[in-house]
Amino acid sequence: MKWDGLAGRVCGLAALLGAWEVAAGRGHGIAVASPGETFAALTGLLGQSSFWLGDLAVSVRRVACGFSLGFAVGGGLGLLAGRFPMARSFLAPSRWMLTSVPGVVAVMLGMLWFGLGAGMVVAIVALMVAPTIHVAVIEGLSTVDATLAEMARAYRFTPVMRFWHIYAPAMAAPLFSGGVVALGGAMRVAVLAEALGANTGLGHALSVARTNLDTPQLYALALCSMLLVGVAEVALLGLARRVVGRRPS
Repeated sequence: MKWDGLAGRVCGLAALLGAWEVAAGRGHGIAVASPGETFAALTGLLGQSSFWLGDLAVSVRRVACGFSLGFAVGGGLGLLAGRFPMARSFLAPSRWMLTSVPGVVAVMLGMLWFGLGAGMVVAIVALMVAPTIHVAVIEGLSTVDATLAEMARAYRFTPVMRFWHIYAPAMAAPLFSGGVVALGGAMRVAVLAEALGANTGLGHALSVARTNLDTPQLYALALCSMLLVGVAEVALLGLARRVVGRRPS
C-alpha cells in the first residue's frame, strides 16, 4: 500500500511537471515560466541571505503576530460563547460575517480601515484567524461530558483545575485542526495583503516581479509561498497528532 501511494504521488508529480513544461512552451516563457527556469530562480532566491532576513522574515513575523492575536481573541471569545448561550447568540452574527467575507474583500476593507503597511497585514490576519479558532473552541466545549463537569463541581475543582483537566483535553483536537486551517488561510491572506498594500514581504516581492515581467522570479516566489504554507500546515498537523495522541483516555 505504501509503495502504491508513493508511486501514485511520483506519477502525479511527473504529470504535473510535464503539463507545466508544455504550458511554458506554448506561452513562450512570458505567461508561464518553465520548471527549469522556475527552480533555477528559486535556487538563486533561497541562496540570498537578504531574502531570508528580508521578505521571508517579514512575512513570517506578520503572520505570527496576526495569528497569535487572532488565536487569543478567537479563543477567549470562544470560551465565553461556549460557556454562556447568550454570549454565543450575541457573537454569532459577527462570526458569520467574518467567515463569509472573501480574503480579497477583507484586504480591501482592511486597507481602508487600517491604512497601508505592516499593521494592516497583521490586523487582517487576526480577523481571518479569530472566527476559525472561535468555532473550534465552541465545538470542543460542546463535547465535554456533563458528568465530568458535575464531578468537578462536587470535588470543588478550582476554575484553573476545571479548565486544565476537563475543558482543555476536549478542545485539543478541534483546536489544533482549526489551527491548521487558520494558519494556512493566514499565510494566504497575508501574501495577498502584502501584494496589494505593503512595501515589504513575500506579497510585495511577488508584485514587484509581476510589474517587472520577471516570470521565473514570480513563479519562484509563488512556489516559495506554497512551500511555506505546506510546511507550516504539516508541522502544525504533526504537533496536533502528537498532542492529541498523548491525551489520557
